[in-house]
Amino acid sequence: MRGILVASLALLDAAPCMAQFVRVQVVDVGQGDGILIRTPNQLWVLIDGGPDRTLADSLGPQFGVTQLALVVVSHRHSDHYAGMERVLRTLPVDRFVGNLADCPNRTTDNGIRAALNERHIPAQSLGADTLIVDGVRFIILPPDPIDDACPDDENNNSLLVRMEYGSFSMLFSGDADEEERSWLVANERSLLDVNVLKAAHHGADNGTSAAWLAAVTPQAVVISAGVVEKYKHPMSDAVADYKAATGGRVYCTNRHGTIRVYGYQDGHFTISKQRPTVTKSCVYDGTHY
Repeated sequence: MRGILVASLALLDAAPCMAQFVRVQVVDVGQGDGILIRTPNQLWVLIDGGPDRTLADSLGPQFGVTQLALVVVSHRHSDHYAGMERVLRTLPVDRFVGNLADCPNRTTDNGIRAALNERHIPAQSLGADTLIVDGVRFIILPPDPIDDACPDDENNNSLLVRMEYGSFSMLFSGDADEEERSWLVANERSLLDVNVLKAAHHGADNGTSAAWLAAVTPQAVVISAGVVEKYKHPMSDAVADYKAATGGRVYCTNRHGTIRVYGYQDGHFTISKQRPTVTKSCVYDGTHY
């Protein structure tokens, strides 16, 4: 694919059998993102670490994680990476990908860089790449070349990841706002068409558009969001657009708890919910449960 450098994690690259699957857990971390992926031969990948230490502390006891083959930070907002230093200090990590620029007044960044250094974790900053873990491809989408490594707008500096397992694909879009998504549609459209979309910016209206959904063509959308008066995620217009695009296959952690996507090599997938009996709309309505 144009603009992609292939770097295989050779020791982790095993050939999975047809009956196996990749399991994506969009963990209910409240207002934030924490996505835990298990490969066919039970290696682990983490995209974002949630807004606090809760996910980091549950990786072993709750999910059975003993080592992480790959860790990715989409961008440097606390609801996505506040728990990441603890992840890096708690578990062995084979590779880290995230913005490593030394920007002023970012104490969380300093803690992450210190953990990477002290734990001798191989790390790489932003830039197009493909990493293969146990036969699952993680394509780091190319960044907009005009982006600043120390931006005022972190959302539009999100690191997006396309995951492929055979014919199954899923896109993890961080908090990408209109500027970044429009650049990707114009310049890297071939990387956007996937089976399942993890919605940008917790289901906010500024996390999607008609042009974006026309490029991504998702068959299902998963939203990671909490119930917070300040943010009102997910928002009604965005949810309506996602439902229209997918025939109603929209799943939200704020209603359904942790959401599990099982992707198979032939391209089909299934989705399960932690709270399958919930019937309320995903849209924020001010209630708590």
